Amino acid sequence: MANSFTLTKQRLLLQTIIEEAPLKKVDALCTKLLVPINTASRQRVILDCLKTIGKPVAINTLEQFKTRVLAINNDLADRADEVMYALQELKDKAELSGNVQKAEQITITSPVINLEHRPASFRNPNEQNAEYILIKKGSYFYSETKEIKNVEDLYFAKYPVNNKLYRSFIAALGKSLGLQEKLDDIAKNNTWDSNFANYLKKGKNDLAALFRSIRDEDRKFRGDDQPVVGISWYAARAYAIWLSHRADKPDSFRLPSEVEWQWAAGGKRESTPQEVRQYPWADENRKPDSKLLNYDKNVGTTTPVGSYPAGATPEGLYDMAGSVWEWTDSL
Repeated sequence: MANSFTLTKQRLLLQTIIEEAPLKKVDALCTKLLVPINTASRQRVILDCLKTIGKPVAINTLEQFKTRVLAINNDLADRADEVMYALQELKDKAELSGNVQKAEQITITSPVINLEHRPASFRNPNEQNAEYILIKKGSYFYSETKEIKNVEDLYFAKYPVNNKLYRSFIAALGKSLGLQEKLDDIAKNNTWDSNFANYLKKGKNDLAALFRSIRDEDRKFRGDDQPVVGISWYAARAYAIWLSHRADKPDSFRLPSEVEWQWAAGGKRESTPQEVRQYPWADENRKPDSKLLNYDKNVGTTTPVGSYPAGATPEGLYDMAGSVWEWTDSL
């Protein structure tokens, strides 16, 4: 039986082949997805492939998959919804442009979240329906300062930002005067730090080149669903500013503080409530392994976001350990 290292690499190879193939047919994948007797791993691979191929014709199959309740677990049901959202956006844009083959994502007005009744999650239409999950407030012993830290209710992105999302940000740079003005104001007032003004001057005439990932052309790291890497702290913060600007709600998106990130990644231990778990997954006694995360160079590259459902937090946040380092609002 193949081990999980091998299975992960095989899935990565399959997605790469699909992305680069000149002909992308979904008929066989759709048929296989609706087979009543399937394994969870097979369903996951099929869903990932349908998303990678990006053919709206698969929407009907996904609707049947959902109606017949064929998903083996809630994670796969959620994944099917995500793929359906992505394909529906492609379909809507194609209908507007009259060209199905060259459809791109469309921009939708941001919803208003009722803060008196916080939903367990919401999707951001300005970020290709990326899902955000509510992490409820709490307190824990923060080992860095040896004190109790309080964390308020906060929405965290379900997955790290992938290349596809980040490229939509890069493509938008230079087209929004409001975003440029906001960044100029941050630099002028040293809101982030005193070095940002000089950093921003380097890209005054080309913000896209300044903020673009240095790994964007690297075949090992450039897949649409792989997490964006090779970006500066300033670029990561600028991405959050861009999301807020698109939602027309200043500072509604930001990087989490280190304390917030640690709370979201660990949550309280059941055995010692004043402390967070050592690892994201619920089983406090389970040590890292290849079914939980990409670590210790066992894959050799980053893995598509959401590849390790067994390693998700109890609240449903993915990849809070392994694959990549993550920026917080503090250097």
